[in-house]
Amino acid sequence: MEKFVPKFQGAPWPDGARVLHVYAVPDLQADLALARLVGDCREAMSPYPITPLGDGTLHCTIEMVADTTADKITPEERDDLVAALHTHLAFTGPLEVTAGSPIANRAGAFLDLGPDESLVDLRERVRDAIHEVRGPGALLHNGGRHHISLGYAWADASSGALQTALRKISPSHASVRFSALRLLDVTFQQFPRPGGESAWELSWEPVATIPLAGGSDGAEPSQPAR
Repeated sequence: MEKFVPKFQGAPWPDGARVLHVYAVPDLQADLALARLVGDCREAMSPYPITPLGDGTLHCTIEMVADTTADKITPEERDDLVAALHTHLAFTGPLEVTAGSPIANRAGAFLDLGPDESLVDLRERVRDAIHEVRGPGALLHNGGRHHISLGYAWADASSGALQTALRKISPSHASVRFSALRLLDVTFQQFPRPGGESAWELSWEPVATIPLAGGSDGAEPSQPAR
């Protein structure tokens, strides 16, 4: 593995820049098997130069709003995006998928998510909402297959050795339920690490929560956070 560097518009992320994302965020208090699996993965990662994501920042990226940084998107434009997300997701119910096996890769480690069909459909609905409000230029991001990131590498190390450690974890799979999506103002910043290295760390501020209620509970859409 090698140092993880986040990307924005095909280039290295400007340190401290904020970008709107739609994430599916697991609830470790509800999904106890997932919490146990994540804990075992963190233990396996601990000898390696990886910054683990905390319970409050574990996520599955659904889509990035990639046409501009978040500071250039006005409150009114955010409201329009939230409304479009509510409309396009109005009849999408909660999803239950399987997380695992844990995988080491060039950037660190993650939990694969499947089956793909429901997650792909969810992403396409989110992309339709973003396209409707901000146009095709906002859909420049390619996140590959859906996954839950576990941690980001801040120096070179052996992915093979980490994969061997992750392979020993049992059980290696857990169910995860997503009952809402979150529109978030996401920041990546660099922080110092030993030996003069630096690590990219993720944080976010909430913008809005979009429930995946399937149109069945009559819940009113949440209001965007100001």
